[in-house]
Amino acid sequence: MSTRTRGTRPSRAVVVLAAAVALAGCAGLLTWWNTDALGPDRFCAGALTSSEAGSALSGRGRIVQKSLQDGTDPYYSFSCKVQRTNKFLSDDQPSLEAELSFDGADFAWTGSALWKDASSFSYFVGGATGAASETHAWVLLPVGCPGAQRPNSKDSQVPVLKVNLAQGRTTPEALARVAMSGARHVAAGLGCTDAGSLKDPARLQGPAGAPQPTDPANACGIPGFRLPETALVKGKAEQGTERITGKESRTRVCSLDLKGPGAPRIDFAVSDDPVLTQGVRRDKAATRERARTVTTCKDGDLYLGMNLNDAYSDLLLDEGMEKASQARTALFEAFTNAVTAERGCGAPKS
Repeated sequence: MSTRTRGTRPSRAVVVLAAAVALAGCAGLLTWWNTDALGPDRFCAGALTSSEAGSALSGRGRIVQKSLQDGTDPYYSFSCKVQRTNKFLSDDQPSLEAELSFDGADFAWTGSALWKDASSFSYFVGGATGAASETHAWVLLPVGCPGAQRPNSKDSQVPVLKVNLAQGRTTPEALARVAMSGARHVAAGLGCTDAGSLKDPARLQGPAGAPQPTDPANACGIPGFRLPETALVKGKAEQGTERITGKESRTRVCSLDLKGPGAPRIDFAVSDDPVLTQGVRRDKAATRERARTVTTCKDGDLYLGMNLNDAYSDLLLDEGMEKASQARTALFEAFTNAVTAERGCGAPKS
């Protein structure tokens, strides 16, 4: 008969305590892996707070910084990427990238692939010059920052803080906050002294409702703006619908979606924002003939711009080089004449 020695088996209390410790450890790991508890307060060399990152990156998982370039080598540059990570989800998680680039001040509606749907953006009202959508945002930085000077750079290029959200969507307001925070950080890195131009916008002005049929006599809501006959091609590019951003922002964009194969589109932009007009004035190639210009009005400078998407440009070229040139010229003249008449401006500079 065997004899059981006391103390050779763990007591029930010890077993319960060990299990509790193990569960607590697992819970701690789950919390660490899938929430931002005890995480850093700021990312991207201080450019982005954890709350700003969290509001822009939806879903579960811990926010981590994936990459960062912030310094002078030999000229100031900035890019940073943060992403949600989750140990139990195999799908790609949302990531957010902010970067400093140098572009024309009107890059957002002159054909860049990422910004091709300019009328769907919400534009800043008051404060800085910028716009945001559910996936992208941008802020123009002040012109003339010492750190923005680079050898062989073009006078027409101005510093821009861009934000791109991948694998997800958020509100334009959330991306605008991220862009503004990054813009102020980058402005300090560039040595900008005009901090007044980087105030938070009072609010954002989005598209003014759903697309509406174009009024042939008042396209884009501009009195007397008619699409010239040379710009229309029967069965291929006819009057369609338009979408316009609201009136409260200093920058307004109108997209005309024409009826025809391939979704031909024309984007028109008008802005009296001084940061934008000063930036465009630096570009000697911004002329009436190139469908980008700045004219002087009674209340100051006014930017006027037009962009044709590839489908519409190709369609016009199919009609012949002369037809395409005439259509582009007639379109921009009709647009600028209507806008300057409405606003009491002089003739746009050639």
